[in-house]
Amino acid sequence: MVRTAVEAFIALLLFGCIPVVVRSIAANPYTIGIFRLTVATTIVAMVLALRGELRRMPRRDVARLAAIGFLFFAHWITLFFAIKASSASIAAIGQSTYGVHLLLLARRNSTRGDFVAVLLAAIGAALIVPDFTLSNDVALGMLLATISAFFYATLPLLHQRWSHIATPMRTLGQFGFALAFFLLFITKTEWTLRARDWAGLLFLAIGVTLIAHTLWVRVTTKIAPSLTSIIYYGQIPIAVALGVLLLDEPLTARTITGALLIIGGSVLGLARRMRQPA
Repeated sequence: MVRTAVEAFIALLLFGCIPVVVRSIAANPYTIGIFRLTVATTIVAMVLALRGELRRMPRRDVARLAAIGFLFFAHWITLFFAIKASSASIAAIGQSTYGVHLLLLARRNSTRGDFVAVLLAAIGAALIVPDFTLSNDVALGMLLATISAFFYATLPLLHQRWSHIATPMRTLGQFGFALAFFLLFITKTEWTLRARDWAGLLFLAIGVTLIAHTLWVRVTTKIAPSLTSIIYYGQIPIAVALGVLLLDEPLTARTITGALLIIGGSVLGLARRMRQPA
């Protein structure tokens, strides 16, 4: 468990850097996705090949990996657009609805605690969004980040359900198929970038995609989805703090209150679920 805890900490620390880096570089969401996944997929494939662990799989398992890859692609593309549309802080707060999504997706029977968790999260989101129209940057960013969180919440459930596939192969499948979906939009990419942009892309590709996501796949395979959700919130304060400190993003009392309600509702519901019999 100590090793799992260390892996989770490193992954969350790197995850917390994502919104700020994506927001600060000029590359668009398609360019970011294709670059990150090309580097990560190539490195993972090479490592598996050198270890002799790269092997053919049954068609059923290939289809399962394709499903994981599509959901990962959908999570990324909506998150990147959320960050670009609003701010690093708003996107990070929108991602905090992850716990509510996972709570509902993983539920057996709905309880009053589930209802309270969803209600608190809804009130928190309403506090953060000043105007419920897509012409408002905060509203658009929150909506896209919430959709992104839904897609991401499905991944731990599928990784556990299909844990008979070796973790390295699931990691490669997640990256490789997500890359395939991103490549459908290759004509929308932009590669005229500054040195600072390339440095940011390299950090996202190696530090976050390769290291953080590989570690997170291992963590989510070993521990319960409800506990995974609670641990996941460790990245939110990191992302918000970096957005405020490095990008001078405003953080009002209303936004803080809304974020606390979303996170508090999610943690409350997930903690109650953890105490229930399996």
